[in-house]
Amino acid sequence: MRQLHDLPIRRKLALIDMATTAAAVLLACGILIFYEQFTFRKTMVHDLSITAQMIATNTASALSFDDALAAREILQALTAQPHIMAACVFTPGGRVFAEYQRRRTATPDWPAPKTAGATFDDASLRLFHPITLGGEVIGTLYVQSDLVEVSTRWRRYLVVGLAILAGAMLVSFLLGSRLQRMISGPVSLLSDAIAKVTAGQQTSTRVTKLGNDELGRLTDGFNHMLARIEARESDLRKAQAELERRVQERTRELSIQISERERTEEERDRFFTLSLDLFCIAEFDGTLRRTNPAFAIFGYDPARLEGLNYLDFVAPEDVEASRENLRKLADGEPILNRELRMSCADGVIRWFAWTAIAAPGEGIFFACGRDVTDQKRAETEREQLHRKLLETSRRAGMAEVATSVLHNVGNVLNSVNVSATVLDDKIRDSRIELVTELSALFQEHAHDLADFLTRDPRGREIPQFVQMLASHLAEVCSGVTRELESLRKNVDHIKEIVAMQQNYARVSGVIENVSVIDLVEDAVQMNAGGLQRHAIHLHRNFTARPRVSVDKHKVLQILVNIIRNAKYACTESGRPDRHVTIDVATTPQTIRIAVTDNGVGILPENRTRIFSHGFTTRQGGHGFGLHSGAIAAKELGGAIEVHSDGPGQGARFTLVLPYEPQDQPT
Repeated sequence: MRQLHDLPIRRKLALIDMATTAAAVLLACGILIFYEQFTFRKTMVHDLSITAQMIATNTASALSFDDALAAREILQALTAQPHIMAACVFTPGGRVFAEYQRRRTATPDWPAPKTAGATFDDASLRLFHPITLGGEVIGTLYVQSDLVEVSTRWRRYLVVGLAILAGAMLVSFLLGSRLQRMISGPVSLLSDAIAKVTAGQQTSTRVTKLGNDELGRLTDGFNHMLARIEARESDLRKAQAELERRVQERTRELSIQISERERTEEERDRFFTLSLDLFCIAEFDGTLRRTNPAFAIFGYDPARLEGLNYLDFVAPEDVEASRENLRKLADGEPILNRELRMSCADGVIRWFAWTAIAAPGEGIFFACGRDVTDQKRAETEREQLHRKLLETSRRAGMAEVATSVLHNVGNVLNSVNVSATVLDDKIRDSRIELVTELSALFQEHAHDLADFLTRDPRGREIPQFVQMLASHLAEVCSGVTRELESLRKNVDHIKEIVAMQQNYARVSGVIENVSVIDLVEDAVQMNAGGLQRHAIHLHRNFTARPRVSVDKHKVLQILVNIIRNAKYACTESGRPDRHVTIDVATTPQTIRIAVTDNGVGILPENRTRIFSHGFTTRQGGHGFGLHSGAIAAKELGGAIEVHSDGPGQGARFTLVLPYEPQDQPT
């Protein structure tokens, strides 16, 4: 098969033509021979059946009269047909009645009689035919014919077929040799052109197109490919010339860049040396490779620090954090503004903020440190000041709360004073002296009390007088009881107000699970006096009643401040319809407590300044209520949001607190 692949295409085409012709001729001859043999066999069976029918008809009377000699004579007539090898007549019992053999044998092998029919074996045709007389089967005729004529016809067909095959292949070869040039010619031209291009890189070579068939299109494609290759070679030569020019230019640029890089390195070294910040190059285990003069802040000669481990200068409290920083740098993660305490030669601990970036391929990192000791000290002082400010704000808030509480207590005490006056008036109007006079009159007539009550005109009026006095005293007693109940309620109210103020005046910082609604109501209660005094209507819109774990003192401080500011805003607006609305709602992660007023509103430029320390637009305001409230909200993990449509449009302050559903009681 490999040799066929290597043959020239002309020979391949010739072989293909001859093989195709041979296959077609063989197939046609095979079909024809098969059909002739099939037809000839049917003819043999038909002819032999006619002969058998004639013999059966002639032997019927001999068989019926049991005349075997007559039957044999009839069978001897088969000698006229040399292809019949043998014949015999069987009785109905299967006994051979008469027989005929072309070549006699001592013991012929006759088959058992069968039903009518013909069968072929390797060398003969066997046929059984019934012998009938008057419509009744009286025996069976067996006839056997040879296949000599079939073999003769096979040999004749084979010779004729081979002759046809040889002639067809010769014609195919002669025609194919001329016609294959239409295919092999263009292919040879393409092959020759490819050889020229391959041998001498002659891309200007072109192949002549001989037709518009597939080979013609292949020729066009090949010529187009050569044209593109030629164009690309031209472009390549131009590109090569351009590349050489650019290489020369790049060489000059690199020379300039090298000079600039050397100058940049000199400037970097100068910056490294003159910088007030600490610059160093170190390995991932902390070994210092290079340090700048700013490292003298540690009290050591910077030149002697190279080769030492910077962990030796880290305060013990931050050694583990420094090791973690080294591990992160080794993993390629930068360190940004990481603050560490470091020990100086005189034992003083100073704070440094370090920023470092790794160069993993070189096994080193670059670090920059800045002394932030003064900043840390300032942060500590600022934190202390912040705590003092919060405490001052809390105390100021509690002072306002106390003022509100005292005002509420004063209102209740006014009610207590009124109740006491009413009690005094009722007791004075109780006519107790009449009971005393009646008792003296009874003592005066103790010896004749019965006659006095029945006969004396004054005595007869005493029962009616006693009845009237009893009704009057009962009415007085009922009024006194009512006033005493009112007095008791007012005293309990004073106790509640004082207890609430004492509860929220305690030290804050304790996280408790409290009801948000209760906190809102307490903040409203602490501002109730001012709201009532200025005729401000309060509306509540509680769409949720959540509980939250929080420092309730800080939340109350914020809410008291916001409600108080809403009160001031409504008062300063001069509106007759003053109202404040408090909304409580929840989202999946927050609780939102909004206080909305219809007061003076907020200027747009003040919205970003309103939480600044000392900023206030209210006369007599101190300017740190909202500032401290915003700080407290941030410490609680929340925030205070503000919205206003402008002056005269009111404002809405919203306290947003973090909310987790698990804070709710199960």
